Amino acid sequence: MPDALLSTLDKAIASLSGRSGRLVVAYSGGLDSTVLLHLLAQNAALKNRLLALHVHHGLSANADTWAAHCGQQCAQLQVPFVCERVVVNNHGAGIEQAAREARYQAFAAHCLPGDTLLLAHHADDQAETFFMRLLRGSGLTGLAAMAAVRELQPDSDILLLRPLLSTRRAQLEDYAAVQQLSWVEDESNGDERFERNWWRQTLLPQIFARLPGRESALQRSIAQLQQDQQLLAELLQPAVEACLRPCRWPSAAPLSCSIIELLAAPAHHRPYLLRGWLARCGLNTGMPGADFLQRIEQEVIAAAPDRQPQLQLGDLTIRRFQQQLYLVAEMPPFSAEPCDVVIAHDSHIPWYDGALVAAPAPECGGSVLLQPGNYRLVAANACQGMTLKIAGRPRKTLKHLWQEAGVPPWLRECWPALLRDGELCALPGLCVAEKASAVAGQEPDSGVFLHWQGIFQAGHDLT
Repeated sequence: MPDALLSTLDKAIASLSGRSGRLVVAYSGGLDSTVLLHLLAQNAALKNRLLALHVHHGLSANADTWAAHCGQQCAQLQVPFVCERVVVNNHGAGIEQAAREARYQAFAAHCLPGDTLLLAHHADDQAETFFMRLLRGSGLTGLAAMAAVRELQPDSDILLLRPLLSTRRAQLEDYAAVQQLSWVEDESNGDERFERNWWRQTLLPQIFARLPGRESALQRSIAQLQQDQQLLAELLQPAVEACLRPCRWPSAAPLSCSIIELLAAPAHHRPYLLRGWLARCGLNTGMPGADFLQRIEQEVIAAAPDRQPQLQLGDLTIRRFQQQLYLVAEMPPFSAEPCDVVIAHDSHIPWYDGALVAAPAPECGGSVLLQPGNYRLVAANACQGMTLKIAGRPRKTLKHLWQEAGVPPWLRECWPALLRDGELCALPGLCVAEKASAVAGQEPDSGVFLHWQGIFQAGHDLT
């Protein structure tokens, strides 16, 4: 049995040839991840690349004990160990989904480009996922269940690998018994109020007892669905790319979706194009169903032109502005007290859900380059009635500046503004008044380009 599992693991790890980054093992301390970590630690060629990452959700009274156990096991295996404490915020999708989102955010925070994140999901988990999604009305993407290999986030150069997907849990139990491994048991695993536990402990044992040998047939079907889903994604890729537009707004995903391009496609293509856009934004397999995608068309795209429609998706919001769809992170209630700041080439000033950051100047040059020095930082909603004059252009109100820069309405009141002597000097990242510009100071090379860097984390992942 140990040799068979090692062979399975070696075949899965072979897909990592050419990657030299760390192997980050999601180590809960349960049976599955305990076996995976032990198997990897037996490979001398891999051991010095290992890092065990334990996510402490704080949902159980035993959470501290589990974390301590994991630390002790890693010390015995001589594997570096990190325990990441997370806060689980239930946004209405259930505590399981909220914990999953927090877990994947922790994974993303600790993995670096070139790393591989290893999860210990096995064949029994795959079967449970398939049936749960089948009875939720999932389409091809959902029924394809968990991929053995995929990117953790789009364009992140971090791979997510599930090397034990072809292995039954019984095989892991046998290995653990032979190796005399110690693991923790989450008391919630026995609670059949959770759907997965019901499938695991009651339904699937009855199905496979009545139909012995069908586990392998199910795995073949899932493999075929994954192949079909991959082919569909490849065929749709050009149409998805045609809908994507770069997005530079704070707290929004880096890609928006063109409504014009979307509506130009046949109606039955649009759900797939929306899914393609959301996947490129980082939702991975945490994809909304057909009903929700229809609501995007009906409630957001088809809303009256004078409306500012939005649709909640977990802790994200889908918004419409200027014929584009945006995926925006949940922003806390706006609160920012005016403060005095010093602008310099290394400025990094906390602001709302992010920071004002000094960065290399864009090609637009003097109109956005600010003279270094002392300023008063306030929110734009405190600047009503003020105007700003850019060099060589007429003086303009905030309303005209927002329209000219195409700033979405939900960002306008909280946009940072810089004052000097009570006058509006700059909307960082957008425009600088003539008297505060680096060009006016005759030292353009000393000018500072500030931009508001908001935070966007998709965080969604169902597997």
